[in-house]
Amino acid sequence: MPSSHGFDAYCRKAEQGGTVERICVALDVGLEMHDAFDARRPDGPTRLAVVLPALRTWITQKSSLSTATTQWGLVVLRDAEAELLLAPTERDIMLATLNSVAQPRRRDAFEEEDDGVADAPFDFSSLYNVLGAAFGTARPDGAVDRCLVVFGRSRAVPVATGEFELKNKGDFFLDAIYLHENAAPPVRDVQAVYDTLRKLLVHRSSYVMETTRSQEKLKSYLLLLLAHPVLRDAQDSALAKLDPEAAQRTASPPPPTAPPPPPG
Repeated sequence: MPSSHGFDAYCRKAEQGGTVERICVALDVGLEMHDAFDARRPDGPTRLAVVLPALRTWITQKSSLSTATTQWGLVVLRDAEAELLLAPTERDIMLATLNSVAQPRRRDAFEEEDDGVADAPFDFSSLYNVLGAAFGTARPDGAVDRCLVVFGRSRAVPVATGEFELKNKGDFFLDAIYLHENAAPPVRDVQAVYDTLRKLLVHRSSYVMETTRSQEKLKSYLLLLLAHPVLRDAQDSALAKLDPEAAQRTASPPPPTAPPPPPG
């Protein structure tokens, strides 16, 4: 549960009309996002075709439900680096910019996957740098900065070659939804990707969630992210309400217990 201090501060700012949530969506548009969302239906919608309308719905819901002023920005994760398409601004501009994202396409004959060769890893330092530019140094009084990363790569474990200064800011929150293929180690080691995402992104009350082919899970995860970060449950508790089996699978391991003292 959120701390009473954070909750009280948020409520005071909300009553005064001074709260601002600046939310950047960091959307992966790399090659794997153009693959079928459900591998059992290769002719079905791609990951991007599923994610784009889900994000549009989430943005509209968040803007209408939030007691704070909400500003929206868009970053795209291209094959090798992140690119800022829109610094935080009005919802309608965000929706129009999101609509301009390259529409899903199929792989051509020269882009067929080689299951014996992993792709180059995505360097999250590129995203860190872009987020720093997106939010800038001038933060509105009482603002909370957020980023939702939608990541769709299963063929290489991501890296981070630089520091992420925003991560240490008390007014910044980072979440991720990982859309992945079925596991096929060592090339598609999705567990290693997920574990690395948690290390690269998670802090305080951040959520890092995953799904292979469930649109219902994707929608449920976005519903969880409607809440202001200081008002929501810890991830394990939130997931337990949606899917106890998923909560057990993604829960952090318990701390080691001390061995019993030797007999007197």
